[in-house]
Amino acid sequence: MELLFDKAVIAILLVVFCTSCSTDETKYKEDITIKTPSDTLLTLPKLNNSTLITVKEADSAYFAAYNDSVENVLNNLEVSEAQAQELSETMSKMINEAKSLQKSNPNQEGNRGLKTFQKELPKNLSTYLYMKVDSFPTNLLPKNTKNLYVGAEKEDEEQYLYGLSNEGNLKKLAKIPTDFLFNPYKKIESYYKDGKIFICSEQSYKATVICGIFDFDLAKNMLNFEYQTATDFSLESIAKAQKAVKEGNIIEAVNFYEQVAYPHNYMQVETETIQLLKKTYSVLQRLEKEQKQDSVLLVLESIFDFWGTEFLLNIETPQQLQELFKSNNFELSQREYIQMLEKYGNLLLQSKKYIDAVEIHKKLTQITPTSALAYLQLGNAYYNLERLKDSQDAYQKYKEIITQTGQEADKKTVKQIEKRLNEK
Repeated sequence: MELLFDKAVIAILLVVFCTSCSTDETKYKEDITIKTPSDTLLTLPKLNNSTLITVKEADSAYFAAYNDSVENVLNNLEVSEAQAQELSETMSKMINEAKSLQKSNPNQEGNRGLKTFQKELPKNLSTYLYMKVDSFPTNLLPKNTKNLYVGAEKEDEEQYLYGLSNEGNLKKLAKIPTDFLFNPYKKIESYYKDGKIFICSEQSYKATVICGIFDFDLAKNMLNFEYQTATDFSLESIAKAQKAVKEGNIIEAVNFYEQVAYPHNYMQVETETIQLLKKTYSVLQRLEKEQKQDSVLLVLESIFDFWGTEFLLNIETPQQLQELFKSNNFELSQREYIQMLEKYGNLLLQSKKYIDAVEIHKKLTQITPTSALAYLQLGNAYYNLERLKDSQDAYQKYKEIITQTGQEADKKTVKQIEKRLNEK
């Protein structure tokens, strides 16, 4: 038995990277879980020689040229809606990476690239030390100068405004005043606007961008500091995230939190995350009453992919989980957190996202080791990944818990488990 999603991805990768590939058909086995959709039959298209592509190794620019061929294969795959979404996201990522690589290729017409930029500077200088002054008027440049740069000849040396001559030589025009907060190792941008030169950098371990505004007289090699501005994008993102939480817009809130640089320097991550989860719990209850299961899954995926929940997902024992909730007196109860994990794991199974389902149910077996359902669903996920031994171990553990606790098990479920336990 082969995994549907992996076959689809492998087929796509073979089209891109190999000179030949083959196809076959496979069908999933039925899940032992309530409300699990019926399995989907995958029929891969027959490829002829004209469809096959050979890509030159180490030449990333050529990769993007084959997007249409890859997308054609994707479009012909008969998969479920959830699987199609996963494949689409995977392909979008690959295509965007290819386009990014293509843009960075210095041989592309109209694209300067790193090597082209290095040719403009003297060979004995380190390129990363320099930052171009964008949008500077040509008529204001000194004679025989084509561009302005902010930088230093060597690391840790004073910063200067340089002029790049038509011959490719750098000349010091004016020293950058030191009476504003400038971080030469995290330059952001420099540009001309309204008769002034703006020089901006980001503070170390902060998202605060400081811009110095300068008046200048390049004929006299003078650069006069006037004032500076400070913009902290992380604080803005946190404020927007908190507002979104209050309004119950969970995915929007997570997106704003994800924009926070160095979050532990800005916020109490655990407290803020628990507040987010508490609001999420009430939102999920509303969505379930409205029978919007797709929305429930999207919200849960957003929450458990969020860096803020890592401290919870790193818990490995029920004792650690109990101590965490007890010592912090969280607004969210321990049971509410477990219920969200259980709901997430079940929806992943129903959507046939078996790899993710394994991870969530493994976590549930760690923090709720007496839960028969956690082991049953873990066995289902492993079984659909063709990991027969792992699935049988999980099913056996399910049987042990049922026997020890005296729980009443569904007869059809027990019969199907016995059948799978006897497979080889």
